[in-house]
Amino acid sequence: MYLSKFAKYFLVAAFAMLVAQACKTVSTGEMSNTQLVEASKTEPPYSNKEPEKYQFEIWQTSPTGTEKFFAIRSGEKWRIDSAYGEVNQVTSLHTDKDYVIAFVNKTYAVYGSSHGFDERENMINEITRGMLNNQTKGIFEKQTTDNGITKYKVTSDIDKGKEAIISFDENAGFPVKKEIYTVDGANRILEMTVTLNGIKTDVDEKLLTIPAGFKQVDLELMKKTLSGTPKTN
Repeated sequence: MYLSKFAKYFLVAAFAMLVAQACKTVSTGEMSNTQLVEASKTEPPYSNKEPEKYQFEIWQTSPTGTEKFFAIRSGEKWRIDSAYGEVNQVTSLHTDKDYVIAFVNKTYAVYGSSHGFDERENMINEITRGMLNNQTKGIFEKQTTDNGITKYKVTSDIDKGKEAIISFDENAGFPVKKEIYTVDGANRILEMTVTLNGIKTDVDEKLLTIPAGFKQVDLELMKKTLSGTPKTN
């Protein structure tokens, strides 16, 4: 279910649960083509750091459909939504306190957390599929510049048969589109396109508050809501 999928994601972020992602390197004892490529990698030749102040939608489009997120930041205050525009929209809000907001039943909960700047950076990196807040090294090949948009071909996961095209907006000062391809020999298949839509630098501060009419609930009830567990009397 869509709710369960993103509820798990935001529960991990909101309730500071440990998620371990292993990144393995295999050594064969000899210099392979992959190792030669690794030695040629550099950091991105453009800035992909999120601004201090912004709001935009993040669309992940794949053959199975489009998943929408929303992100807004004003200094230390920020908000990130999953299932944006859907009945089961979920919000992680960081202002004076930390909140998780469920649109499905118009409730919110306050929770204790040590998260903040680093967590937001990581969440933005995750939902933009590494387009923003990412210093992963790769081979960057400048392609074209047209109407202020410079495209780069990026190879960072050669061992996984992946490459990407990054579209960097010279005026905005950060990437606004990422096309992710699976490469198998001569075949190059578009796996996903990530785009930033409705980019604004003059943010709506009202979006960094609890929506009107939403009721506060305790943390345990919110966890049940996000996990899809029905309420019991």
